[in-house]
Amino acid sequence: MSETIPLGIVGFGRIVELIHLPLLKQLPRIEVAGVFDVTPQRLALAAKRGFDIFERLEDLLSSPAEAVLIATPPNSHFRLAEQALRSGKHVLIEKPVTLSSEEAVRLQTIAEQEGKIVSVFHNRRFDSDFLLVKQMINEEALGSILFVERRHHMFGSGASFGVKSFHQEWRNEKAYGGGALLDWGIHLIDQLLQLDFGRCVDINASMKTLSWEQGEVDDYVRATFTTERNVVMSMDINFASNVPAPLWVVGGDKATLQIVSEREASVHVKGKPTQPIMLEPSLNKGAIRIYSSFADSVRYGAKPEVTLEEAIEAMKIVEWIRLSSLNRQEMENGNLICRPAVRV
Repeated sequence: MSETIPLGIVGFGRIVELIHLPLLKQLPRIEVAGVFDVTPQRLALAAKRGFDIFERLEDLLSSPAEAVLIATPPNSHFRLAEQALRSGKHVLIEKPVTLSSEEAVRLQTIAEQEGKIVSVFHNRRFDSDFLLVKQMINEEALGSILFVERRHHMFGSGASFGVKSFHQEWRNEKAYGGGALLDWGIHLIDQLLQLDFGRCVDINASMKTLSWEQGEVDDYVRATFTTERNVVMSMDINFASNVPAPLWVVGGDKATLQIVSEREASVHVKGKPTQPIMLEPSLNKGAIRIYSSFADSVRYGAKPEVTLEEAIEAMKIVEWIRLSSLNRQEMENGNLICRPAVRV
């Protein structure tokens, strides 16, 4: 059997051009075997890039490709992944894995039935700022951790990132899986879960639509989690802010780490000079580990760097955030008497 793994790409959007293809170029073990897209314009671009193109998904799935990358809007992830698995392909899915944990669990069952691997492209767990947080925690440089705060502020939904030939503003529509929680919140949830402070036992959340530009989806999400190790973790996603916020504030009983940007961080101890830390932006370089481990999974049965089980847990947090926010809204409207935090 050849070491090289032929990979089919389903959805040739900008995320593939800007993130996935540069990574694949660094990994000769995986070779793009063909591209399927629903728009003639994107297929023409793929052909211009030198790739074989398929106008029908069924034709790509009957090709020699051993695995497929699914890089389409989230509402199609389950359907496409199921079809690929039933066709005997291993699957790598862009985040979020699906629109619900129920769909993700169904994919898990199908993958087990078919004897195939499913991994998810949670690439932000390899960012330099997150790796610094993990390092400081693992080395106990801050002492016993008391709280972790994670923020992502920007203005606008990133709708312009979409390709014009499909539906550029799908990130602003609920039916496609748009909104701050699924677009960026899933990154933050994955990072917080990777810190391994135990399962979440309590979630208190609020979701809002603050800016007209976001249409029908959330552009503001704030959630606080308490873990079974009694660490308080919070995440704050704001798509209506013109002001950046610190990416991380991590507090221990000895010191506090603040990461202002992908380049700048500092450690603070009361009564002592601030200790600056300069970071090198990751530029998604570390995410190649997702592809290399996926190749090992396909060829040798190794455990993927990002497992489907981890993606399922992240989607459960998404659903608990929504439930907590719904309870809070009902309380604010005077229609429900209940505790806004969700026990999990």
